[in-house]
Amino acid sequence: MRTRALPLLLCAFLCSAPSAVHSQGVDIRIVAPSAPGSGWDHVAQALRGALAEKGGLEAVVTNKPGRAGVLGLGHFLATHSDTDLLVTGLTMLDASVLGRSGAEFARLRPIARLSAEPYGLVVPVNSPLKSLDDLRAALLTEPARLAWAGGPSGGVDHVAAILLGKALGISAQRLNYVPFLTSSEAGIAAAEERVGIAMLALGEIQREIAAGRLRLLGVSAAVRLPGLDAPTLSEGSIPLEFANWRGVMAGPALSAEQQDRLATLVRSAVDTRVWQQMLQSRSWQDAFLAPEPFAAFVREEHRRVQEALKAAGLLKKGD
Repeated sequence: MRTRALPLLLCAFLCSAPSAVHSQGVDIRIVAPSAPGSGWDHVAQALRGALAEKGGLEAVVTNKPGRAGVLGLGHFLATHSDTDLLVTGLTMLDASVLGRSGAEFARLRPIARLSAEPYGLVVPVNSPLKSLDDLRAALLTEPARLAWAGGPSGGVDHVAAILLGKALGISAQRLNYVPFLTSSEAGIAAAEERVGIAMLALGEIQREIAAGRLRLLGVSAAVRLPGLDAPTLSEGSIPLEFANWRGVMAGPALSAEQQDRLATLVRSAVDTRVWQQMLQSRSWQDAFLAPEPFAAFVREEHRRVQEALKAAGLLKKGD
């Protein structure tokens, strides 16, 4: 056990059930189920720095990339201790549903939703579509004529497209969805006029928008975003809010008391300068939710994703 005094908030938690990680001089292990430099890694590294800034806690980040987070999920469930956190998000939830391993994801104990990255609807700058009204008219008239770019089939970008179509009363089967290997490739394809439209996380398309190669028609946030001259989808009579959210979860054996203590610790960390600077640098929104509302939110997201994938024929009705 470490001789350095720990904050009272964490002391009873750690001292009552010391883990192998803690005995090696580390207070918390944070698993990022992706490669260094990725979005989940940015969350893990910023949280590590925030814990150090707020309470002098030492955290170590472990990267376990693969299969949109599913490999990291399996690793975490097999090796976690009571003081470990797994960075997770909509991409992992989607991959778990698509890969029929949703039961594994459901074993996790929600600790906190942390951030949200809204999506933007973009078209090539020379497109005849100038507004959300133009887009609605084009989709309602003949949706198959509008090639829609996004990441892999069944991924989060595809789910976003399906949900937007649903909001307009258009069947997923009628959308002309063109999958690319990555979201960034889809954004480039739209900028190069190889497709007619893309709906992607804003971080994937900001550079092309700033360069004048893409026109932003609308954003999937609840309110207009600072620095972006674009309406929300709801302003364009498209009843849809959608974001690529990220958060942290813990292992299934955690008691309610341990869960609350970890959540309180994370809550204090996201108020730090380190964390807020990370959000600003990534243009992410602060979207903190405590364990209970986070769990309810995840259940609703699971339902939305599952229904979207079934509508596209990527899941069977009984899955």
